[in-house]
Amino acid sequence: MLRPGVPAVKTAVPRPPPSYVPRPRLLVALDEAAAGQVTLVSAPAGYGKTLLLAEWATRRPELTAWVSLDEDDNNDRRFWAAVLTALDRCAAVPADNALHDLALPGLPSRDPEFLALVADAIGTAPGPLRLVLDDVHELTAPNPLHGLASLLRDRPPGLHLVLSGRTDPPLPLARMRLTGELHEIRADRLRFSLAEAGTMLAAADFRARPDQVRLLVEETEGWAAGLRLAALSLREAEDPDKFLAGFVGSGRAVSDYLVGEILSRLTVETRELLGAVSVCDQLSAPLAAALSGREDAGAVLSSLERETSLVLSTGEDRRWYRVHPLLRSHLRADLQRQRPDLIVRLHGRAADWYATAGQPVSALAHARQGGDPERIAQLLRQQATALIADGEHAVVREALDQLGDAQRGSEPLLALVAALIATESGDIATADHHLAEAASSWPSDPSSDLLALRSLVRSRRAIVAGDPSDRARTADEIGSGAATDPELAPMAMAHDALGLLAERRLDEARAIAEAGLAHARQQHHIYLVALGLVTLAAIAAAEGDYRRMTRLAAAADAELADPTWRATVGAAWSSTMRAYGALLRAEPATCLELTSPDVPDESAPQLSDQLFVLRAALRGAALSDIGHGDEGLNELREARAVAAGRPGAAEIPATVALLEHRTATLQGHDTVARSILRWAEDELGHVGEVHLLRAWQLARLGRPAAASDALVHLLDGAAPVVLPWTMVEGRVLGCQLALRGERRPQARRELDHALALSEAMDVLRPLVIGPPEVIDLLTRHMGSFGDKESTALRVLAARNALGTGTQPVSLTERERAVLNMLPTQRSFDEIALDLTVSHSTVKTHVRALYGKLGVGSRRDAVAAARRRGILSPET
Repeated sequence: MLRPGVPAVKTAVPRPPPSYVPRPRLLVALDEAAAGQVTLVSAPAGYGKTLLLAEWATRRPELTAWVSLDEDDNNDRRFWAAVLTALDRCAAVPADNALHDLALPGLPSRDPEFLALVADAIGTAPGPLRLVLDDVHELTAPNPLHGLASLLRDRPPGLHLVLSGRTDPPLPLARMRLTGELHEIRADRLRFSLAEAGTMLAAADFRARPDQVRLLVEETEGWAAGLRLAALSLREAEDPDKFLAGFVGSGRAVSDYLVGEILSRLTVETRELLGAVSVCDQLSAPLAAALSGREDAGAVLSSLERETSLVLSTGEDRRWYRVHPLLRSHLRADLQRQRPDLIVRLHGRAADWYATAGQPVSALAHARQGGDPERIAQLLRQQATALIADGEHAVVREALDQLGDAQRGSEPLLALVAALIATESGDIATADHHLAEAASSWPSDPSSDLLALRSLVRSRRAIVAGDPSDRARTADEIGSGAATDPELAPMAMAHDALGLLAERRLDEARAIAEAGLAHARQQHHIYLVALGLVTLAAIAAAEGDYRRMTRLAAAADAELADPTWRATVGAAWSSTMRAYGALLRAEPATCLELTSPDVPDESAPQLSDQLFVLRAALRGAALSDIGHGDEGLNELREARAVAAGRPGAAEIPATVALLEHRTATLQGHDTVARSILRWAEDELGHVGEVHLLRAWQLARLGRPAAASDALVHLLDGAAPVVLPWTMVEGRVLGCQLALRGERRPQARRELDHALALSEAMDVLRPLVIGPPEVIDLLTRHMGSFGDKESTALRVLAARNALGTGTQPVSLTERERAVLNMLPTQRSFDEIALDLTVSHSTVKTHVRALYGKLGVGSRRDAVAAARRRGILSPET
């Protein structure tokens, strides 16, 4: 995956101004960090942390990678993109280091493999390496903090990590302090001494007396920003003692007083320029010129940097500027009080500049701050579909909300955009409201783009709502028309693919879905990439390739793993398919984790009936698998109640029927099981799943012959199956019925079929929770399944993990003899010699033991055998 663009300003070491006072004692303190320690520089704003670290970094620039953090780095991918870019640009990282080519996953901080690769790549650097993360207090989101904590924990020996911020980051600092891993420099050490304060005043061309220096240091407590601002004022004060008396006696906060003193000594033109640029956190010289109307804006800012330190330039070309936060805050508040009309115009200029620069998110942010509805509407007309394709739904929604109902409802394009945003979050009622708005103001001669957008929105609405009749009605509408908007064409292609999937034209569905995904990737529209992956996952599920389904769904979640994605129906489907795959692999805990809400309620998508039913059914089955049968059956009953009589895909009621019937049967609720069979007959008709339920019912009643007759319709293909994994259940039941009829060769064939299907589909659950006699057959024949042996081992391991593997294990006499020798220190060759058999024979018996015990090692085999009473504790 591509890394997000990282401005040069973020990874450039800030340049100390000419008036900067070197601080040798603190440079020594930084160098005192022992090998392997992490340095924490923590103090409130204005204590000179950044400039101190910049001075330290310039002493060994070839060893230093620098990241200036800001609020945007709470986006996990942006945080790691900045870190990797800083390391890329560090001379201490050789050109052939893996860091330069390291791919950035969707959620780096939750990707253990990625984090390990970063640590390993840093560890291969030939010498020491410094990574400075400045303004670490800006990191508040859980994901980047988790990733930073991982880097702290697994940092390689050659990495000196330096964290600088206004407050301590929420990291395990206390533990590191106890273990001696933390080297700290705090406000008490950063305060200016009398000598340093005197040097600062002298650098500002003010020769202070010792008592004046002492007074300033006492009143500011050595606060660097306060001293610096006081020095600038004292330089031009006619009566320094009077200034100091006023400074000391003022009841205002130090920052307010000094900012006011500085501004009063600047020219009107300079104050106006600073006021104009104060609406932006960071700005380039061209942006400053656009805001102020002065072509020399960059030169003025550069001069202020040199002369006052109130402006800091960063970046390789020194054309990005930041006004001192105290000054900027004062300027904005002053503008708000005196010239609110000017603030509106300034935000408008910033919005226009960002729009021209191709940065619509920043453009909309300034248009909204300026409260300019027409500019917001114009930006949405131009950029809304691209922003939706990029996953910037919150940005579009907030802009639409600011426009209000009247303006949005009077313009069909904006109403349709609002409907699409609502649809993607599953809010069908709101989507319908916006569609009605669009209809009420629909033009008599709509453009082809407008028609295509309406068709697409209706299509998405039908898909998300799970309304097959509406989806069929809009299928012909969307066609080639939707392709007139290249931003949303992949969404239209996903719609076509789902329509073909509903018709069971799987090859065609896959081809068009893959084409849509390729288009989305080419255009770098990550939200549409994620939707394309979800669509392909649904097709894989219909094909019975649940392994690929899970992989594609996980890839969708990794592509756009942020709150915007998690608040969409697409993410709900991807997590549901991952949960489905986990249940079929007999991993109920994972299934439950994925079907539990993972976003705040107000951000969670609204689920269609189909999606609610499927998630409830999966949860119910998973609860049953971990021993909470009554709770699980209640979930399944609720799912069936909601599914009853609802239009939609047959896969949903088929899944509910199979999962609930099996749960009810295992708990002995025969009456419930019979009612499920009747319901499935009404909902599904003549399909393989109904024949399987009937066969289960007959087998439960002790009528194996009748059960076999019912099952044959499924196994010979006479009745079509809705769910591919139904065939695994059928083969397991076939094996059980053959065993009851003493047809052991046929039972073995059915078992082989079940294992082959389980391997192909990645479906273990039917065997894992299967009847004891089938599992006994499986354990007896361990070592003879050939290429299906690994699947058999997985089945027994999963069964053991669920606690259903405690049934007696059937061991041959020779297997028991081998087992008795496993606790000893004898090698396999020595065991073979003792038993007068070959080494390969011992290995065969050991593999069979591992399979029957559901383990993968000699030690685990001994432990499992002791737990089951096969070996005494003393053996």
